[in-house]
Amino acid sequence: MATTDKEARRRRGLIYLISAGVVSLAVVAGLIALRPLGGPLGWAIRAAAMLGYWAIFLTVISSAYMRELFQLLGRPFIKAHHILAVSGLILVTLHPIGVAIRSSSLASFVPVFSSLDAFLRLGGRPAWYLIGLASLAALQRTRFRKRWRIVHFSNYIAFVLATIHAVMIGTDFISPAMKAVAIALGLLVVAVFVRKRIQRWRLTRRK
Repeated sequence: MATTDKEARRRRGLIYLISAGVVSLAVVAGLIALRPLGGPLGWAIRAAAMLGYWAIFLTVISSAYMRELFQLLGRPFIKAHHILAVSGLILVTLHPIGVAIRSSSLASFVPVFSSLDAFLRLGGRPAWYLIGLASLAALQRTRFRKRWRIVHFSNYIAFVLATIHAVMIGTDFISPAMKAVAIALGLLVVAVFVRKRIQRWRLTRRK
């Protein structure tokens, strides 16, 4: 009976994951359809940006709800977390690759430090490196032991930078409603970071 229940939870979890993916694709397709700018390559660039942004958000948020995620999906948290992380990394890499192809330049991978405004407007560039660094730290966590968590926290900084980038120059974040959504997601990520820091501080005090 226990095995049957476990298999049922895993099947249910798979259905949830597939449904979430389909809904995400439908929402992104709808947003692009409302502003059909840039042709096929432009659509791919925008889709990669929005889906990657969403995947990174879920990656960060899921780390705060490990037990609930396991109960919902019926599988270890780390597997679902890694699926989201890898998907997000691939998508946020396809975004600047598409921009590089369109512009015939690799400038989309080079952070700009000429001014604070330019750095924030193009915050997706440093965010990409921070996400890659966080992913590398997670893969090498056994080697770095407890220190990998410090590097892994760069995901939070990356998401905040990506949010600022989206709000300032994102093609699909021009409307006040979309800007509000992005800002809300950014604030949720900051809240999760603060909550985890408080929880860790309390655990440290108990030892």
